[in-house]
Amino acid sequence: MQKSDMPKYAETIIVLVKYNTTYRWYITDKELWFLDLRKRIAAYINRGFQIQNSEDFSERFDIDILNENTAGDFLNKIIDLEALTKELTRMLEQKMYSHISDMVPSLYVDFDKKKLISYYPEPASYEDCIPFGWIGKYENFLDSIPVHLKFWIKQDVNLFLQGE
Repeated sequence: MQKSDMPKYAETIIVLVKYNTTYRWYITDKELWFLDLRKRIAAYINRGFQIQNSEDFSERFDIDILNENTAGDFLNKIIDLEALTKELTRMLEQKMYSHISDMVPSLYVDFDKKKLISYYPEPASYEDCIPFGWIGKYENFLDSIPVHLKFWIKQDVNLFLQGE
């Protein structure tokens, strides 16, 4: 993993995805994960903002609504942004981050159960831009992640607590 692939608070985020019963970690630009871009654009327009090219979704591979039907194509396109659990653990152990908040997972997206849970600390409101029929909420989901995926736990030690 190169330095440019490292999480950077307020720019890139760590996301846990469940798709077809398989979990994967990703480090991506934070803008990729507003699942329903049409809802996001409508929210900006309702606040009085002018949106140029509101039908241009090319920055997300021409996927306006990321859901269970478009997830396979999307995940194939970001495969090079996948991060293995052991890579994330190594990054924490070697303190390969600017601030510990760079390493805290921001989103859990479960395409199987049509659910998005945000733990992103800024007012981005990922949970408000979800596809029809999905559940979106803001809460700390770290304790609900399967143990083998908790990259911040090594030999029963929470590496987040040693990060500063």
